[in-house]
Amino acid sequence: MHNSSGALADIDPMSAGFDIDRDGFVSYKNSLLFLPPKERGSFRLLLNAWPKVVSKEDFSKNVWAGRMSDESLARCITQLRRGLSNLGVVQIDSLYGQGYRLTILSDKVRRLPALPAAPQSRKSEAAKPHAALIEACIHARQLLERRSPDAFSQAESILKNVIAKAPDYMVAKLLLAQYVADRAFFDGNIQRSQIDDALGELRAVQDAEPYLQGLQSQMGYLLDCKWHFDEAKAAHEQALQMSPDDDVAYYRYGFHLLTSNAPSEAVSALRSAVQLNPFSPNMAVGLVRAYACANMDPAEVLVHARSAYSAHPDSPSAYVNLLYTLAWVDPQPEIAHAARHFVQKNRYAHALSSRAVAYVLARCGDHAGALEIIEKHSSIHGIHLAALVAMGMLDEAMEKVNAAAETGFGVLPFSISVPECDALKQHPDYAQVQAKVFGRVPTK
Repeated sequence: MHNSSGALADIDPMSAGFDIDRDGFVSYKNSLLFLPPKERGSFRLLLNAWPKVVSKEDFSKNVWAGRMSDESLARCITQLRRGLSNLGVVQIDSLYGQGYRLTILSDKVRRLPALPAAPQSRKSEAAKPHAALIEACIHARQLLERRSPDAFSQAESILKNVIAKAPDYMVAKLLLAQYVADRAFFDGNIQRSQIDDALGELRAVQDAEPYLQGLQSQMGYLLDCKWHFDEAKAAHEQALQMSPDDDVAYYRYGFHLLTSNAPSEAVSALRSAVQLNPFSPNMAVGLVRAYACANMDPAEVLVHARSAYSAHPDSPSAYVNLLYTLAWVDPQPEIAHAARHFVQKNRYAHALSSRAVAYVLARCGDHAGALEIIEKHSSIHGIHLAALVAMGMLDEAMEKVNAAAETGFGVLPFSISVPECDALKQHPDYAQVQAKVFGRVPTK
């Protein structure tokens, strides 16, 4: 909760650089703010009401058409604060019993360095992307959050269509790069050349719009996917320096640290991500995995997995993570039954589900079921290593590791860093693979 004790700023939103166009989109210094509909509507309300307080009733009437809960408003304001955090010139104050008020931090506005004008950042109203294309990108980003194969395919199609119609729309290119990285990390259904192409596109985006939020973080994410951890570290640190309140930047940096043999630092980064965005199940799950990698007592990890599921009871990833942790801590046949039931009910399950469910079945004694999943969802990137290790199939797992190491990209560094795969480190072939996979981890 943000509470302001100082006086109201002496500069109005328009003078500070904010503008609302005819389609209702908000810009700051001629750069479009990439806000989802509810957050965009709430910010418009705060801008138009400035310096007055906007009551909950006003939010309900003007943004939710009268169908708003206190939780949905709180979630929206949290996400809006996150979306505006990189600007550093506004604050949304909550006033108990009254509502929310926008404060312009006039001293920050005056000290803010002038940003170089990118070719497309000072477009005329007519040259801005069509509103439908902006909405399409927002929808694509929401699809990427689901991390299922079908959602990935839909997002890719949407983003390529947007870029074909608006080739200078840098946000769409940034999201397409995210699609490539997510696909490389979560299901491996991507080519290394696509990662290189995406990095090339992001360098072009950097030339055109160097201050685009998420750009440096996304470059770090892609570099992690191709195991260039030294270059990735610099990109992640720059991302956090430019946007110190960006939850996604902390989340990606956390996973970078997990695969760079720095699990304690990863826990700290992922805690920051969860604190900045408590409504994201993916971030909550990431923190649970970081706790496990940091050698927290398994019983305590299970407490955190239960808490993540309690906070996100409708999230498939939070539920599967709970089953996974239960199987890791105390394998029981009932857990395997729950995992099988989940697969039957969730046709569009999270892309990580096959590896998690295979591990649960393997750990709980259903080896035949685990092997069936491994065969059905086979991948050269070794996504089922934990299940194979749980069944004592170390040589078979190492064969998968060797094959994945030859690709030079993907999720392998994370897969062999989790405690479930510790037994692999005793295999005679592991040292050679470790040198190949982690050869570009920066020294501390």
